[in-house]
Amino acid sequence: MFRNSIRTRLMALVLLASVIPSGISVTFSYLYTKQSVTEQSVKQNTKLLTLGEANLSSYFSGVNQQAMSLYSGINVPSSFYTSLLTAKHPDNAPENSVLPDNRAIISTQLYNLFLSDRNTFQIHLYVRAAKQSNLVLGGLFRRENNDDYAPVIQSEETYRPYIEVTHMDHQYGMKSGFPNLKSGTVPVFTAHFPMYRTPSDDVLADLSIDFRLGELEGIVKSMYNSDTERLYILNEQGQALFASDSDWIGKPVTAGWSQLPGKDDSGHFTWKKDGFEGIVMYRHIENTLFKGSIIKLVPYEDLYGDARTITRFNTGIGVLFLILGGLSAVLISVGFTRPIKKLISFTQKVQIGQLDAHMDAEREDEFGLLTRKITGMTRTINDLILKEYKLELANKTNQLKALQAQVNPHFLYNALQSIASLSLRYNAPKVYDLIYSLGSMMRYSMNTERTQVPLRDELEHVQNYVILQTERFGEENLRLDIDAEEAALEIAVPKMILQPIVENIFKHGFTDGIREAVISITCALDANGSLRLAVRDNGKGITAERLEEITAGLQQSGRTEHEEIGLHNVLARVRLQMSSGAELLLQSVEGGGVKVTLIIPLDKMDPTN
Repeated sequence: MFRNSIRTRLMALVLLASVIPSGISVTFSYLYTKQSVTEQSVKQNTKLLTLGEANLSSYFSGVNQQAMSLYSGINVPSSFYTSLLTAKHPDNAPENSVLPDNRAIISTQLYNLFLSDRNTFQIHLYVRAAKQSNLVLGGLFRRENNDDYAPVIQSEETYRPYIEVTHMDHQYGMKSGFPNLKSGTVPVFTAHFPMYRTPSDDVLADLSIDFRLGELEGIVKSMYNSDTERLYILNEQGQALFASDSDWIGKPVTAGWSQLPGKDDSGHFTWKKDGFEGIVMYRHIENTLFKGSIIKLVPYEDLYGDARTITRFNTGIGVLFLILGGLSAVLISVGFTRPIKKLISFTQKVQIGQLDAHMDAEREDEFGLLTRKITGMTRTINDLILKEYKLELANKTNQLKALQAQVNPHFLYNALQSIASLSLRYNAPKVYDLIYSLGSMMRYSMNTERTQVPLRDELEHVQNYVILQTERFGEENLRLDIDAEEAALEIAVPKMILQPIVENIFKHGFTDGIREAVISITCALDANGSLRLAVRDNGKGITAERLEEITAGLQQSGRTEHEEIGLHNVLARVRLQMSSGAELLLQSVEGGGVKVTLIIPLDKMDPTN
């Protein structure tokens, strides 16, 4: 019975579904990662070696250009080159003749060449005719006859400039010492240049420049990881200009991988000998001074380290999934019956009339979908039953609010009229005027039957508003001037477009107190057929920064500043009810104050308004 149970079968299925895919996934993941890492490493290192080869060629070309600068005075008397041409050995000079002293010329030229590169260690110039060595080291100059010196020539066939691979420094057979400088302690590489008697092939002198390894090591370090990888720069004879191994200076490179296959500019191959297992990548260098190869050794341990880590990680995950699969099989079999029991309990509540019963759908599978469908159905039934009651209640509420909206303004108008009549009875005409202005303003603003009014009515509304403000601040401190063309007064405009602008003047234009305040309103038709409504004050004005901020705010919606909300509302209603091309401009007035101009194109009015 236990063997045939659903739980046993489910557990076996889950275990097999976990083990087999996990094993296949780990195997293929390792193989694919290994191949992908190899390809990516080859591409990346090819780019690094290409860049390194370009940097090395550029560096060697710069060294060559420095040496070629010695030919600059080829036709100039008393130049460095002329000094080489006229140099003679004392034994070959005519009797009683005086040899020219070219020490200053040669030392100056060599010293300038020494200072042209901070990595220069020393410079040696051997003048063949005079059998004379000239050496600049550490800023000091030495000259002496050197009959035993033999120039180093790379090839017997031709004598061309070349770079001698890295070695310990020496003083080219000179016997003169340099204070505090011990020979044979600094690793250097040397650039050898023959100085020709142009245009012939006769060699006048041999120039040798020793360079410290600082610049070379800086270029090489960008091409490899010194912790795990190895890199070599070998010349055509297989000698090392640079090697990442310790104590490599002066030792030949004889490993089998140094014998590069083919004649391609670059390439790579695998190698598993000479104590190294990995990929060998190389790139040839072709330069005037140096011809050789850059060889980089990338071990498998470093190359596939990430792949092995990922494989171990995937294996651990597979074992974890195997354990979780067994637990899931037990939990799933038990979990199948739980939502069914909850559905049975919920339907029993609905059956006895509890239509507002609710059950949370905790699952996202078919049981969860079934639970949501059943609860949604019962909720819909309950809503249909209560819908009529809610609609009738809402209807009664709306009727009551509409009645209140009609009674309140009507009662307020009657009350103000009674107070106004009482003020006349007690001989207070000023009070009557103020109450009349207030009543007119309220009747104008609360009348919802008209959305547009003649401009004349809008101006009258503003006048009533200013009358009330005049009583507050005094007639001597506040004056309203209105200049309106007759043709403009009959144009229908949206209600409440001027009063918010005037109200802003009291809130922001006279915050320091109202004294001799003048508000001017101009209404006219311009030559373009547009209605121009301008409201101007002589208040404290507005800063350029704030003016720019408000202007930008008018181009956006949802701003919180009160003045921008009011102005934006005016502009939005005019564009909606009259013309989408309407504009609202703000300007600072010279001498103080602000001018707000509302421009409404009448020839582009929306015909639906």
